[in-house]
Amino acid sequence: MKLFNKIIAPLLLSASLMSCGSSSDEVDPTRPIFSPLDTTTMTEVQKYVQNYFGKKFNVDIRYNYEDRLASNLYKLGPASEAQALKYINLMRYTFFEVYEKVAPKGFAERHTIKQLVLFGTLGYGPTQNLLGEAPFGMIQVYDINRLTIPYYDDPNYEASSFNYYYQRARDNYIQTLYHESAHTLHQDTPVPEEFIKLTISDYQQDNAFSYWYTRGISSLVAGFISDYASKSPEEDFAELYGTYMVLLPDEWENLMVQADKKYKPESRYTGRQILERKLTIMKEYLKTNYHLDIDVVRAEANSRISAMANYTKFPSLDDYYKFIEKDFSKLPPSYFSTIPKD
Repeated sequence: MKLFNKIIAPLLLSASLMSCGSSSDEVDPTRPIFSPLDTTTMTEVQKYVQNYFGKKFNVDIRYNYEDRLASNLYKLGPASEAQALKYINLMRYTFFEVYEKVAPKGFAERHTIKQLVLFGTLGYGPTQNLLGEAPFGMIQVYDINRLTIPYYDDPNYEASSFNYYYQRARDNYIQTLYHESAHTLHQDTPVPEEFIKLTISDYQQDNAFSYWYTRGISSLVAGFISDYASKSPEEDFAELYGTYMVLLPDEWENLMVQADKKYKPESRYTGRQILERKLTIMKEYLKTNYHLDIDVVRAEANSRISAMANYTKFPSLDDYYKFIEKDFSKLPPSYFSTIPKD
């Protein structure tokens, strides 16, 4: 599985900050996680995690540092409770509530995250620094203490700094959740063969980043939504799912324009044609096996992740502001620092 496998620094530097985690990271989506615990000695945040996420979505979330849950290959530091709460509320608003509102009943409980462990720092290792991994089905998210959620109406944020923190929150934290949820789907029902055959000879395994960089080729033109998608069919499927879910239509179209070339002169299809065929196959797969209309889910997700919309596409600024009124950056900052009232 992938955790934060978006390229956040140029080229090879970014590859050193990413991880798919263990190859044996199987998640059983039917396995019950939640069991009632004594809340009398818990903090308010722990009670919130237990009573809301545990009971409602069958998710076990840990943010207090536990050595047994930390990889012995990396130096990991604890997440602060305030930052953990910020992340948990961002996840609630842009992920769990999206599925709860528009996905088939019970979908979120069965097919999303089961165990989530939060660490405050990057995974500092001898050869690379990791933003996260997923060993044995336990999704571990690193760098929680550096999550910043910019408030859209805060006059202290200039456009450039707002855009940086906004895209970092979206691409490093939200997209990953959708990516991970896609893994639980193909573990239950395998990725369709027709999806895999479209680029079967171009999966690069552990060379997924260096392969495209050293050749000066965009993986988009080969039919992959990102370099990481070229690692394996499973990562291809999950990365396509996660990226499609969080990008606005204009952003998606911009990627398709970049992909509208042939990888090799003898290639039969352009990267765009391959990606659009993959997306069609994925949509059919989701409807047939899970009764899930990804475009309905995406529309709800987009309404909560919309601030990067090009305001010049709207008739007026008032129309733009109305479009983004549900965006997570338009929520009052207290939403992320306090426990929301149901």
